[in-house]
Amino acid sequence: MKTCLFSIIFFLTITISLFSCEADKHISVKVIDAITKKPVDSVFIKIKAGKNGDYHKNYKEGYTDTSGKFETNMMIGCSFGCYDIYVEYYRRGYENKIDFNITEGTVLLNPKSIKPE
Repeated sequence: MKTCLFSIIFFLTITISLFSCEADKHISVKVIDAITKKPVDSVFIKIKAGKNGDYHKNYKEGYTDTSGKFETNMMIGCSFGCYDIYVEYYRRGYENKIDFNITEGTVLLNPKSIKPE
């Protein structure tokens, strides 16, 4: 009886541990121009997840649509602490931007200043 009870507890512990190790993270941002407040299309977005300096555990990339929106889902490991998420934004004519653990909402991109020749 003790062996059976131990086996059940062991099985449940392992099962719960396996299911709690990852979570589906929804990422939804809208990129707008910081000055005009208009949507910025074709912004290249790179998402990296990890922890302790290793941010190559999970990776997604894509572009904003014509309304400045970008959405994706990714599995984020949570065993021994959830992963951090870096979201990088690149668009010609704008300053590059990197956000840390900000995965929803409105993102402001600053236009690059034009230097007179």
